[in-house]
Amino acid sequence: MANLINKDALATEIEKRLNYRIESLKAINDSTYWKKEQSKDEFNKSLTRCAFNAVKNELFELKCFIDTLEVKEVDLDKMLTEFIGRYAYENGGEYPSTIDIAKHFFELGLEAHKKG
Repeated sequence: MANLINKDALATEIEKRLNYRIESLKAINDSTYWKKEQSKDEFNKSLTRCAFNAVKNELFELKCFIDTLEVKEVDLDKMLTEFIGRYAYENGGEYPSTIDIAKHFFELGLEAHKKG
């Protein structure tokens, strides 16, 4: 089964990290770190190296963050069997339709999304 992660949590983390890097690069670009003895060409090379390293480091850190996200394994066969058994018991031996099953698991997904 595929691993699922909380999309909102990931998007928030990416946005936070992107804003941090943008502010850092703005400070460099605004000459905050420009040494007066450097030529513009030397400064631009430093800026390019800094930007490259920032992107490389951020991608590595983002991968590490994604690896820390909790993934919950689910036994769908067991859940389906339990749902069908409970449904049949509650409905006098009648088995659920495909629509009933789809609705049940859709609602479970919505509930899990709210918790996540």
